[in-house]
Amino acid sequence: MPKRIRTAAATAATPSDGTADPANLPTPTVTYYQQLADRFTKALDEIAAIIPKLEASHAATAPFVRSHLNVRMEFLATAIAAVEQVPELQGVNKLDVTAARDTLQFIEAFRPVQDKVTAFASSLKFTLASRKASLVADSLQIYSIAKGVARDPGSADAASHVANLKRDLGRRGRGKGSTSTPPATPPSAPGGATPA
Repeated sequence: MPKRIRTAAATAATPSDGTADPANLPTPTVTYYQQLADRFTKALDEIAAIIPKLEASHAATAPFVRSHLNVRMEFLATAIAAVEQVPELQGVNKLDVTAARDTLQFIEAFRPVQDKVTAFASSLKFTLASRKASLVADSLQIYSIAKGVARDPGSADAASHVANLKRDLGRRGRGKGSTSTPPATPPSAPGGATPA
């Protein structure tokens, strides 16, 4: 029978009389979707590790990168060929032909991967937005129905929920043409008549 290993946290949560103190026990519940997200994140980290020398954008390097992206790939291949064929250009040591060809191969191989990852990111973003939009539509309908139910004097419970819903919905934009203050009442003319 394997021995139980008591951690410091478990020891702290159990008083000397042997009863567990509920206030010291961890209570968070890990949902099914959190488990899926965790699995996906770990798999994504493993995939990212495949890409050699993966770089993150940085404020110090991003302007340099942005300013050099509009040059055509054909120009780069021609520059490499020029260095390969002209000894004088090789002598200035400004372009390493082997490293340059490696970069072209890297870009050619991983550009379709970038397109696929970008498409996936777009789909995931839309999926999150779509599911929220459906829930929002259903919730707003329930709010509208609940407001109608709450008008019944015997539905105090519904009225309480309507108040909570109104609180959590927050202020929504006013319709076109509405004003935040009522229009001013024109001053009365002498004798109580309203001026024309």
